Amino acid sequence: MQQRLGLRAYPATPALRRFLAAPGQARREQTPAAARPPVQAAARPPAGPVDRTGGLDGLRRDLEACTLCGLAACRQGLVCGAGGSSVRLLFVGDWSRQDSPFSAAQVFGAAEDAMLGNMVRAMGLAPAEVYVTNAIKCCPPTEVDPGEASRTLCQAHLRREIDLVRPMIVCAMGEVAARSVLGQDGSLVRLRGRFHPLGGDEGRVSAVQVAVTYHPRLLLDHPDLKRAAWEDLQMVQRRLRGSAQRRG
Repeated sequence: MQQRLGLRAYPATPALRRFLAAPGQARREQTPAAARPPVQAAARPPAGPVDRTGGLDGLRRDLEACTLCGLAACRQGLVCGAGGSSVRLLFVGDWSRQDSPFSAAQVFGAAEDAMLGNMVRAMGLAPAEVYVTNAIKCCPPTEVDPGEASRTLCQAHLRREIDLVRPMIVCAMGEVAARSVLGQDGSLVRLRGRFHPLGGDEGRVSAVQVAVTYHPRLLLDHPDLKRAAWEDLQMVQRRLRGSAQRRG
């Protein structure tokens, strides 16, 4: 499979060996999608320029007061982004999936966060050098699937967050994140392997570039995809190093 994806050699650093060798962990049993109650949209997000008022603290206050979709009434809690205050790389997942008790410190989920930490270390980066967030800011109950309406309504919050963090590269992990960051549909197979401008307009010059890869949750279920994900992270790593060398 890796040969068909064009994968060749990988530097065998200790951090990379830990990431690639970590055993797959099956996801917990979840309620089938057909049985999950849908979350209905209550309104359309306001249009207009990005609101930078109050920085990330202001965004958090607005998220706490947000009632755009039905997740506001049933969420376990709010999961905001986490990471350094001045970073060049921002990771975006779909939403935080947690069993009780809820923890605002779990961005993707306990096992997923641990795997992302391994990925970041394999890239030679410290946790303070990246920022991690989700396309959907509410952590829903385990039986609730946020659905496309919640993703669309939360998109303005994500764009505001990206604008406030000001990364050089956004790494969208999974199809939900890719749709929110790029503003377009597309399979991961088609979107991987190259950089896209923020917003997905390929004819537009953007200071923020977007890479797409697999979500840690999928990698836990399918460890054979880890090497493909590492190829994506290497692409990001090369771009970051090239930028650092030009600045130096």
